[in-house]
Amino acid sequence: MPSTSAATVIKAPREEVWPVLSDIANARRWNSAWKRIEFSSKQTRGQGTRFRAHTESGDTFEFEVSAWVAPEYIEFSPLREEEESYGITLESQAFRLEPAGEGATRVELIARASTHGARGWLMGLVFWRGYQKQGLNVALETLRSVFEPDAGEEREEEATPASD
Repeated sequence: MPSTSAATVIKAPREEVWPVLSDIANARRWNSAWKRIEFSSKQTRGQGTRFRAHTESGDTFEFEVSAWVAPEYIEFSPLREEEESYGITLESQAFRLEPAGEGATRVELIARASTHGARGWLMGLVFWRGYQKQGLNVALETLRSVFEPDAGEEREEEATPASD
């Protein structure tokens, strides 16, 4: 299963960062691709919450909160009716929050996928990690700008080795 991650340190305590990430109705604050959120479950917080993210281009993606450990970890898993035809399927994206000194939080964003067949294995090995890493970094910078509107280019990046 291929995976990759990126991380940054945000100048805000974990107790301030967690409410932004766990406020799914306003997830567009950290995911600029999502323009509108619509809940498809009665619950709006915690594991099992289901929602649809609508993009500006008209696409809709459905997710479930597959893990919720406040204020440390939140994981979103896409819901699909059928397998994707690219040979690689995003399984989850997760935020891990850890204290990083006084008044700061290290936020790691992790993406995991599954591969199907030789084509999927090759895509996961050669292309997927780099492509995902770009999106992870954009989401982290967007989240960081909530707390540090004038944040510079300093960022901690980490790649998670393949675990196929």
